[in-house]
Amino acid sequence: MDKFQWSDTVGPPASSTQARLELAAVCRLVAREGIATIGGARFAARDPQQSSTYFTNPSGMLLDEVSASKLIAVDREGMRVSDSTPEPDSGALALVLAALEARPNAVAAAQVTTAASCAVASLENGLAPISQTAFMFHGAIGTHHWRPTNDAKTLREQITHEMAECPTQLVHGRGLLVTGTTLAQTWKFVFFLDKCCRSQVSAMATSAATGNALTVPSDEVIERTITQSRAFIEHARFVADWPNFLQQLDREDPSFRE
Repeated sequence: MDKFQWSDTVGPPASSTQARLELAAVCRLVAREGIATIGGARFAARDPQQSSTYFTNPSGMLLDEVSASKLIAVDREGMRVSDSTPEPDSGALALVLAALEARPNAVAAAQVTTAASCAVASLENGLAPISQTAFMFHGAIGTHHWRPTNDAKTLREQITHEMAECPTQLVHGRGLLVTGTTLAQTWKFVFFLDKCCRSQVSAMATSAATGNALTVPSDEVIERTITQSRAFIEHARFVADWPNFLQQLDREDPSFRE
């Protein structure tokens, strides 16, 4: 791939090359942080130079093996652009493509299956406002009842309705689904939403082991903290460290650029 510099990357990709490089970087970061299990993640990013085309990590490839040139291009139906054959999919690709269609301002989406996110997604009340990080998502995260038998059209309609007002979801049996207006935001949502879920599972386990009930802040505290947290997400500082993550990857293993 072309030697792309990280001088100004905190924004939507301006070229196919940049989109490939940043998406490959997200895959490597998720692998490096140990967030996704084997086969437990699917990512997609819009090709800014080709309408209705999306880049995605290929089925069967470990995330720490992904590089820019190994990403494949698919259409909205999950068909490979190169030869019009369907990309193998257990449902995750259909979810991320549906999420991108549901949120026209999003440039990337991720569906990541983790133990903690699956556990929280199975709870009737979902994500609880019991940590500072959780306030970023409280009241702005949806729930999707995954049904493997749904056809692509039905799935797109459901996701469009469910994600109309929220960029993130907990998916029953599958974990988390996020969209971002930049690749940087997509990475941050994956990282922090999984962190929220892990914190909640730990807190619930501690509560059960000790017999002490979870402490939930008052409505007044929740409302005020949500306002502060949402303002942080929308501020440029939330993704200002994205070039630093990319430079770290360049130092550790620049093969994601290939």
